[in-house]
Amino acid sequence: MNDSEMRRRELLRQTRRLYEDKKEIPAVHPRYGRICQDLYGAKDGEQETSGGTFYIRLVVSILFFVCFVYMEQSDAKIAQVDSTAIVNQIEKEVDVDTEAIAEVWKSP
Repeated sequence: MNDSEMRRRELLRQTRRLYEDKKEIPAVHPRYGRICQDLYGAKDGEQETSGGTFYIRLVVSILFFVCFVYMEQSDAKIAQVDSTAIVNQIEKEVDVDTEAIAEVWKSP
């Protein structure tokens, strides 16, 4: 081996050491961060984020249901609203203009 070949091998070894696959998540837009975490896994010492807000939404919905049942059983009014007004708003049909919605989606 001559000097230039040894120098090229040394530079190649240094480059490989510099760019070796360290399993680090590349710099990406925050919107795609979850996808990259799924592909590369979490970094060492970094805890995974929770799966979502399902349990919080479940607790809030149960709380609302309990309040509704309480209003229904005791004929209570909260902020001038009783349980029949809530049922009427839920059952109320909303007139949706589908043509206007389709036109909005077609426009750029």
